[in-house]
Amino acid sequence: MRPISNVWLILVLSACLLAPAEAQTTTPLATPGMTVPSRPVISPMPSRPATSLAASTNTVMFHEPKLWESAPKPPAALRQVTAELSGTVVGQSPNLSIEFVLILQNDGPREIKILDPLDVFSLQFTTIGNKLIPMPKRVPKFLPKVGVPKDAIRGTKRDAPYPAPVQFRRIMRGNFASYEREEVITIPPGSNVQLTFESERVVMERVTEALRTETRELEKSFKARATMALVTSPPAETGGRLLDSDWILFKLPD
Repeated sequence: MRPISNVWLILVLSACLLAPAEAQTTTPLATPGMTVPSRPVISPMPSRPATSLAASTNTVMFHEPKLWESAPKPPAALRQVTAELSGTVVGQSPNLSIEFVLILQNDGPREIKILDPLDVFSLQFTTIGNKLIPMPKRVPKFLPKVGVPKDAIRGTKRDAPYPAPVQFRRIMRGNFASYEREEVITIPPGSNVQLTFESERVVMERVTEALRTETRELEKSFKARATMALVTSPPAETGGRLLDSDWILFKLPD
């Protein structure tokens, strides 16, 4: 991502990255683009109300934080984007991870270009009893006066590409899959882009450690939510869009 000179953008990214959700990642995987004929075409994402914890699905919607409602309105292009997040625990103990799927739907009449939302994507984890599950932090390069956290994973660098505890996996457009990270993501009108990524090993290590203190009925369940910023490319001088997801309910496999 280009050096950030936009004061507004710095404030948005700081709000996103310095939340308790901020955490650590490794280098993204980089395999050149591949076609996946067997996968079905992803249909446009329909609008629907936020999913509650009582629902059976693990898909939730993003919305503007209440504290952000007084901020300048984002550019019209960003207001036409709908975002949803789903997650599934995969693997077998002790090698568990979470596979997340972020879908960005362009409901407007024009093509939109945004900076990679995973660059400004953070996750927060709690037990069912709302006890915060701390994750290692990584310092973004545009906050040079902030020291590297003591609990950061070995090898942490300020210019790391991802502030969230995920490894980049795949971008899906229709039935075409790309495994190469894109700094700018283009979404045609009436279409969506699906980003699939997986949590780092440290995430489930911290989760399972925290769940050992829970009661027997709750020791296999936890929650997660995400914060991200949508920023046009090139960044607009007058605003962007900060979004929070609703809580996703997870249950560890038996």
